[in-house]
Amino acid sequence: MEKRVFLMIVTIVLVLNYFVPVVCGAESVPAIGLTYVPKYGSTENLRGRVLNANSKDFAVAVYIMVDRFWWTKPYWDSPITEINDDGTWVCDITTGGIDETATRIAAYLIPADYKPSLISWNFQLPQDLEEKALAKAEARRDVLGKVSIIPRVEAESKIDIRERDVDKLKGVCYGPFRDNENPDMGILPFLDELNPDIGFIPKVARAIRTYGCTNTLGNIPALCEKIAIDCYPGAWLGKYKAENREEIESFIQIANQNLNCVKALIVGNEVLLREDMTGEELIFYIRELKKTGVPVTTADIWRVWLMHPELADEVDFLMVHIHPYWEGISIGDAANYVIQRWNAMKKRFPGKRIVIGETGWPSEGKTIGKAIASPENQARFFKEFTQLAEKERIEYFYFELFDELWKDKFEGKAGAHWGIYNSDGSLKDHMKDLIPTQALEGISRPLREVAKVKVSAPLIVYRDAGSEENSFQPSGWMGDSECIDLDKACEINPYAGKTCIRISFKAARFLSWGWASIYWQYPLNNWGKYPGYELSGANKLSFWARGEKGNEKAEFKTGGIRSWVPTEFRRDSFGPVSTGVMKLTPEWKKYIIDLKGKDMSSVIGGFCWTTNRWWNPKGCTIYLDDIQFEP
Repeated sequence: MEKRVFLMIVTIVLVLNYFVPVVCGAESVPAIGLTYVPKYGSTENLRGRVLNANSKDFAVAVYIMVDRFWWTKPYWDSPITEINDDGTWVCDITTGGIDETATRIAAYLIPADYKPSLISWNFQLPQDLEEKALAKAEARRDVLGKVSIIPRVEAESKIDIRERDVDKLKGVCYGPFRDNENPDMGILPFLDELNPDIGFIPKVARAIRTYGCTNTLGNIPALCEKIAIDCYPGAWLGKYKAENREEIESFIQIANQNLNCVKALIVGNEVLLREDMTGEELIFYIRELKKTGVPVTTADIWRVWLMHPELADEVDFLMVHIHPYWEGISIGDAANYVIQRWNAMKKRFPGKRIVIGETGWPSEGKTIGKAIASPENQARFFKEFTQLAEKERIEYFYFELFDELWKDKFEGKAGAHWGIYNSDGSLKDHMKDLIPTQALEGISRPLREVAKVKVSAPLIVYRDAGSEENSFQPSGWMGDSECIDLDKACEINPYAGKTCIRISFKAARFLSWGWASIYWQYPLNNWGKYPGYELSGANKLSFWARGEKGNEKAEFKTGGIRSWVPTEFRRDSFGPVSTGVMKLTPEWKKYIIDLKGKDMSSVIGGFCWTTNRWWNPKGCTIYLDDIQFEP
């Protein structure tokens, strides 16, 4: 008992020695603490706070121990973690290998001009670091989830960053995709999911912009009209003319509805940045849509606008994306950087209306230059930018309303965490003092359960370009895909209907694989993440094919998709069933793949074409039409 009391007294003395100087305002030494340490196995960022130290004079050096060895974090080329003006700091400690299995974490407060040793596979931390550091904080964690932190300080979430009355945003970017939905895989939101989202948005913002207008997304402007919120719908344009035409036609239909809420049409989003089309091709679509009488623009980053000044003459106003995070700007300079860029665009395009189409900051993600993704930095950027935008009377759309987890495949962790709200509709804790009271409760957005679709033969793989009967999409490109040219809307001598499929294979001398292939999949790009069709009554797959000149060789298959990725465990229940290598004629000919007795309970890969440079040394062009599963 006496020993226990003695230990309690010692603990209290240590805590008082650490915190009393700060509370009482007496002269005290700099200190560092950890405010959040992710559990073993997590990829979240490490967060901490520095006390009694000027952020410009000091920095933080972080190291982790993985399997008894110490490593510099976050990266060798950026081993220093900057301190924010309020004393907080954030470090990405999972930047490679199996970092999430680290059992010890050490953070040192060091002079800003000191360059700590870079280490990897070290049994000990650098000796000079122990000598130069002004303070140290350490954490230990184990596989059971236990985390021990020494010393622990007040979390940043208790910092009061609210300094103004909270008002609605001028505009917000709205991506409707809930968890397990993905536009790149054709899993789009249902109308009854869009309805509550749109009804909630006026609590947060006065206007929204969107990024696509086909399928259910085409209903968004009409939903906005019902609740009188301004809408700037977007058409998603890319490399493929058939899909672009669908977006443009949907745009024309929206314009013809004469909705008061539709203030402008956004023709493409960063399409020139991605190099999906040329400036001339984009201008063609812009001019076509200007005939509707609705104001028209396109959205791209500020650099693209400067590289293509001719676009400014074609649009009614400029929609400019300015993302200091992606440009590696520190959080302390980020908001001012956006305003500076906006002013520079005003100067470059005098007399032209400039709208910031996207700006924001992610709550998670890798460190880029001096830009650190963290909840605290997201809140800080939000507050500082909206204040400056209000002061400068800048029109903007804040990026974005909800987290969208599907984006992590292309943009990493940051891509999925730009939202003010989590993907489930709950408000992020660090944003609670920055959002209007009526929007604090958020909205319920449960995960989308994607079920197997039960269908019966006949089931159409391809009928005509854009046909609603088409049940599979040519999304599974394999091998030397850069040598494939696919036209899903070819009008050259179709077997039936208005269009057919044309595939050209360029047999370049130097190929990575020497072969190329395309799977028609359901859903789009599905290699096993989602269930396919449960098809009944199908005994064969038929299709029509011809060669451009004759003697072109190709193999055709159905079924056979199986993924070895643990999270993509679904597969075709049969196949592949192949025609073998076929030599095509210049005339249309019908081919049959026998499926009698096959298990058709899971059909993901409806059809597959493949060829190689050995079969076609000079390349080849073939045509396909009327592909379907038959009884």
